[in-house]
Parts: sequence; C-alpha cells; structure tokens
Amino acid sequence: MTITGLAADLPDPAAGAAAELAELDLAPGPGVAVAASAALALGCRARLAGSVGADAMGGVMRTMIGRAGVDVELLRPSGRSRVLIRVAGPRGSHVLCEFAPGGAPPAFDLAAAIDDADAVLVDGTDVPLQIAAAERARGRGIPVIADGSEIREGLGELIGLADVLISSERLATELAPRAELGAALESLAAMGPRAVVITLGGAGAIGLHGRQVVECPAFPVDVADPTGAGAVFHGAFVAGLLGALPFVRCLELAAAAGALSCSGLGAWSGVPTRDAVLDLVRTRT
Repeated sequence: MTITGLAADLPDPAAGAAAELAELDLAPGPGVAVAASAALALGCRARLAGSVGADAMGGVMRTMIGRAGVDVELLRPSGRSRVLIRVAGPRGSHVLCEFAPGGAPPAFDLAAAIDDADAVLVDGTDVPLQIAAAERARGRGIPVIADGSEIREGLGELIGLADVLISSERLATELAPRAELGAALESLAAMGPRAVVITLGGAGAIGLHGRQVVECPAFPVDVADPTGAGAVFHGAFVAGLLGALPFVRCLELAAAAGALSCSGLGAWSGVPTRDAVLDLVRTRT
C-alpha cells in the first residue's frame, strides 16, 4: 500500500514543519500490480501471482486490484503489508516512512500462473521464484519481460532468461557502466535479452532491438505526481508487444502511457485509459 498526500509544498522534517495536505490517496503500488492494471486498461487480460499482506491492508489491496479486473486468485496473503508513506508537491516527492517487513512468499502453482499466458512480466523482487517462472515460460515459448529497478542476487540469470529487459537508468548504470547509453544497451543485450529498453524518466526512453537503436523522447504532460510511471510504462509495453506492434511503437505506447500517469495522484489512480493513450500517441504520427 502506498499512502500519498498532495501538498502545496513539501514538509521539512528537520525543522519540524508540517505540510497541509490538499488530497490523500491510498492505493496499491507502485509496482507490478500497477503494470498489470495498465496492461488491462490497454486491452489485455491480467493475472497477478505473488503475495499481499495477511492483514487488513493486504485485504484492501487485494480487493482493489480484483475490482479493477485483474485476476487475483494466485495473489496469496502472507505476513504483514509493505507500506510506503509519501508526500507529493510542486518540487517533487518525499518519502516520509517505509515499512517493508521480510518473510518468505507463499507457494503457488507455477503451471496455473503461466501455462495459459501470452506473456510473463517478472519484477525482480523474488529472483529465485521468478527464475523458475521464466524458465517455465521460455520452455513453453511464452515471452518473458523482465522489469529491473535494483540489483539483487541472481538478477543476471533472470535477465539472461528474458526476451525483453526494461531497466531503469540507475540499474543500467550499475549493470553496464558506460559513458554512452548506446554502449550500455549493447552490454545489457549481451546478457541475453533480444531487446533492451532503458527508461529515462522525464527524458523518455531508449531501446535496442537487434541492431536498431530507438530513441523515444518524453511526451509533454502536466506532471502532478510521477510515482508509478515506470510501472505503467512496463504494462503498456507488454500490451504493445501482445498487440504485435513494432518495437518502436511499443516504446511510443509505453512512453505515452507513462507520461499520462504522471497527471494523477498516486500510481494506481494515475493509470490512463486506452483512448487517452492512443490520442497522445497520435500526436506524433
């Protein structure tokens, strides 16, 4: 659960100054649930396999995700909910508190999660389990998209099993420290994926498919809260992939969806509609 407050200015904890909130949002994400919701909004079916907290917050999150149309049958309760409290303001956002309890995720049937899927998106949080999922998907000819945000043990093996890697700029500089993004893309592609995308925040995204390097500048939007834009980007890219769009169009669709998500408060409520995304994409055609 992410609890986001919208303030006219960010608080100054060091000075003991508070911020008056104009709006409050409680929602799942940012993360793979937001990506699933974005793919769903763009016409895909979506299923989540993993865990939510076995507490009241976890129950609320599971209910919200299910009501959005995402299949939550394999989203099992386990432990206590992870909670992020943050404030968004004109000069960006500030994390006030994060509670991230540990614990092993619940077991679930990989066959039930994967075997009838058209694509599998793994988010790099439980790497051993996701390696097993990626191996099963690859063995059945199902494309695997890996979403990378931070280095974890075994991440290199998971990337090697992915057909597409979508990496944050920070992770890309850690995995492939290169002076130029083109060289970083090639280094990441050498790890195994057939295509690599590096998201650049407000600068857009850049990708490599085969020998084709594609730059996708950001779409201009009024930004209220950029939280969750990366997750929306991932879900929209998968939707483009399943729609058999060319690589450059997948990037444009994802960049447009990610940009539009910044106009709402919180990751969940910022997921844009299909019509809004397509209208923004058409401004470049």
